[in-house]
Amino acid sequence: MSKEILLGAFLAALTVTSCSGQQSDDPRPVFPEAEAPTQFTRAYSLTESADGQVRVFAKEDGDETWLYEVRREGKSWSKPQRMELPARKMLTGPSFSAADGALYYASDEELPEMPGRKDLNLWYVPLEDGVWGTPKPVPGDVNTGANETMAAISANGLMVFVSNHSQLGGGGYEMAEARQDQNGNWVMQRPLDELNDIRTNDHVALTADGKRLFFYSHRSPKLGVVDIWTSQKLDDGSWGEPVNPGEPLNTSGIDFGAGLSADGETLFFSRDGALYEMPFKALHLTQP
Repeated sequence: MSKEILLGAFLAALTVTSCSGQQSDDPRPVFPEAEAPTQFTRAYSLTESADGQVRVFAKEDGDETWLYEVRREGKSWSKPQRMELPARKMLTGPSFSAADGALYYASDEELPEMPGRKDLNLWYVPLEDGVWGTPKPVPGDVNTGANETMAAISANGLMVFVSNHSQLGGGGYEMAEARQDQNGNWVMQRPLDELNDIRTNDHVALTADGKRLFFYSHRSPKLGVVDIWTSQKLDDGSWGEPVNPGEPLNTSGIDFGAGLSADGETLFFSRDGALYEMPFKALHLTQP
């Protein structure tokens, strides 16, 4: 056999290996050419619009946090642009709703009914034909005067939100469920006692069908400083035992801020402040 044939076979083998499912399942940077983040410039909670044309994420700037959007341009994405939404110095927790397509997020903008307060509250802004509408506070009782940091909404109208209000049990940032009443107001249904612990549980993401929840937690057993955990919705409406998916999602670093693509096939997350993505199927999650 000639050297040329042997070389060709070797290169072909390398190509097959590099395109194997195992390698393609590894997490990869969303912005591979971006400057490495510091502890003061971390990005997280990347979320994607229903049509897959707009992505939004939160990024810190010292003691401030702002939302940034990128838009699809053919097979690539535009450069991140800071969003102009009502806030003093804090916009965080973005999540596109699978129910109405609006972007839900948290802002420290003052609420008319709570003058003088500087806490975070839940807001939403519609997105229609690529154009942002008018941002408004989320109506109902989910905004409390404490910090509400994020809300994720499934296609069937289930909201999972995060707050440090004492009505959720106290102790830290905890998760709760809410649904809209006949007037469109969001009403808290119950805290997620089966998932909450005494420390922070935040950066929630829901699959569109509302059957799987992702959140970050300091609980053990963990691989790093914080890990991303997940839970499956049970037939009785409660959430199953939280599971740490382990590697390659979680590492010895700081893994947090999960989000999902519009088609549900890609999981976004933050690793040490840089945005990553990986195939959802690579998590190898099973039913409880």
